[in-house]
Amino acid sequence: MTLYLAVFFILWGLFFVSTIKGELVVPFEYLALAIFIVFAGQRFETGNDWLTYRDHYLALQLYGFSGGDSPQFPAFEPLYVLTVWLFSRVADFQTFLLVVAAVNGLVLYRFAKAWGASFCGLAAIYYSWVYLATQMATTRYSLAMSFVLLALMFIAQHRKWLGYLLIFVAAGFHFFSLAFLPVIFLLNRRLTLRLAILTLVIGFLFVHVILAAASSGMMDSLPFSEKIVFYLDEATVKQVSAGSIGYILLNLAFFVWIMRDSDDDDKARLVKWSVFYLLFFQVVAWMLPVFWNRVQIFAVVIQACTLSKYFMDRRNALFVLAGAMISMAALLKFLMDPAFISYVPYQSYWVDKVMMDAARDDGELRFVEAIERNKTRTSN
Repeated sequence: MTLYLAVFFILWGLFFVSTIKGELVVPFEYLALAIFIVFAGQRFETGNDWLTYRDHYLALQLYGFSGGDSPQFPAFEPLYVLTVWLFSRVADFQTFLLVVAAVNGLVLYRFAKAWGASFCGLAAIYYSWVYLATQMATTRYSLAMSFVLLALMFIAQHRKWLGYLLIFVAAGFHFFSLAFLPVIFLLNRRLTLRLAILTLVIGFLFVHVILAAASSGMMDSLPFSEKIVFYLDEATVKQVSAGSIGYILLNLAFFVWIMRDSDDDDKARLVKWSVFYLLFFQVVAWMLPVFWNRVQIFAVVIQACTLSKYFMDRRNALFVLAGAMISMAALLKFLMDPAFISYVPYQSYWVDKVMMDAARDDGELRFVEAIERNKTRTSN
């Protein structure tokens, strides 16, 4: 856990100094980017995705597309499969992880620059809240999110058709990317509190009617009924945890704060719709954290850019310290969760495996144990 906290303090320290100076310190920005890429890119048997993705990578590398069709693997999206197959012709899995981390890091860096925000601030907040669950747990979804962010940048440049195309490219890596089309379609519409409250109430009632109908078998004849039943059986939680309630309230406070801003430019509308979209999933589909966790990954990037620029513009060290304390609580909650045993200890491919040959040999055991603990927690 020590190394995770060291990265936390480095990123927040860089952002703190930048805030005091009131300017972007270019060497700090590059250092934060390097940390972002290297920490996820050279991990070894660490995280909640490595075993499945490694075995899938090796299957494609050794047996071609037929190897990836094995029942032991989930249904990976076509563009991700094609990317892995092409990359596996020339490099190993560890190199693939590094390239994925580099692509994601560079896109986030470019997004921060387009927003006019400090990447140190974006990296510090992103690392605390979603980095471990994205860059070290959902390889193909992290790539999909990079394409979604690229799409937003092109749409902001009034190159909408290219932006829409990139959304569908993102869906080729993870189908859930299509869920962000409503946010993009609504960017030209102003969001009001009345509309937000009305949508939450109607959405809450509608979803619960659908779930009740699915549970009673009234939707068995529909083509997507099996998918609904799967999520009802495998992905729902019976009650909201105290931590989730706290996080929902924090997002609600952020939403109220940002709605007080009278600005109605592209960035302001993107922030408002993004945070509202997250709240919509958290309130309406609270029993399906697998959905709102995915929306969270998107929304946190927008929130982090907003807060990073806000803190820098005001040069207020107390704001940064308060943000760091809240973020540390979020990171510690993640690291101390027994279901995330596959993250601790962190192992470096270059250091622990190659240079010192001291990597632990229980990676697969910890991975399987983490999966079982997650299943147990979901069923409770």
